[in-house]
Amino acid sequence: MKDIIKSKYKRKAVIYDNIWMYFLNNALEIIAECKNKKINILSLEAFRISGKGIQPSQEHSIDFSQKDGNWEKAIDFLNQKENSDYLYEIWYEGY
Repeated sequence: MKDIIKSKYKRKAVIYDNIWMYFLNNALEIIAECKNKKINILSLEAFRISGKGIQPSQEHSIDFSQKDGNWEKAIDFLNQKENSDYLYEIWYEGY
């Protein structure tokens, strides 16, 4: 099955070893796209990139135990000020 999100947003992704990360504005856009296409959001994984490499942040990541929808929860989570300094890997159905 073709991943329509990766196809549409491949030029906006920061890809490292098959981890597709997006800047905050792009992540919000992707979540809106998933909502429009009824693609469930499963989790958001936060990463920081520096000259030393990629550092994951569990503190700024979220896993949704409820597997249906979660678009508004994901948007609210990303809009929290402390989450604005990260890139996000978006886990959605079909990722």
